[in-house]
Parts: sequence; structure tokens; C-alpha cells
Amino acid sequence: MTDDAHPPVADLSGAPLPTERTLRLRRNLPYQATRFAVFNLRIMRMVLKGDH
Repeated sequence: MTDDAHPPVADLSGAPLPTERTLRLRRNLPYQATRFAVFNLRIMRMVLKGDH
């Protein structure tokens, strides 16, 4: 069997690479914890609003 028999499902070779700033933010635990908390508060607000 050759590689031609099974072409790739998605070609990601043209996908943009993250910038240095993006990589730094992804590794920054306080930033990630803050984003996590804000996201959870938004979801909680949505759930509580739907309760009425």
C-alpha cells in the first residue's frame, strides 16, 4: 500500500503558528486561572438567568 491510498484527513501545513505572546499567555498559570474563573462566572450567570 502507498500513502496515496490513504490521503490525510486535513492538511494543516498552512495553519498559522501561535505568536510568542500567545505562547507566553498559554503558559501563564495566573492568566489561565483568571480566564477560567471569568468563564465559569459567565456560565453561572447564564444558568441563573435561565432559571427565572
